[in-house]
Amino acid sequence: MAKLVLIDGEGVAELSDGTHWCIAYDQLPETQRWLNGADISVTLQLRSSMWPYALTHQLRGQTVCATALRGQAPRCALKGARLARSI
Repeated sequence: MAKLVLIDGEGVAELSDGTHWCIAYDQLPETQRWLNGADISVTLQLRSSMWPYALTHQLRGQTVCATALRGQAPRCALKGARLARSI
């Protein structure tokens, strides 16, 4: 889990672990009330190739789809993370 540093005007979230995530454009409105410093978890979603990750605001329970920006290896962000399950 990491802290939210910021979400810029283009929908790129920066986390305190140094990773950057491009949030699905149609889901950006859900992040409008996410404050800097909020705990954000990253999980891998096996069912989606365009948006293979989910960012979850821990306090609000809101989840948005995302992809790692600029080919960053998200390994460090996923340390200890669980894989999302399809039901």
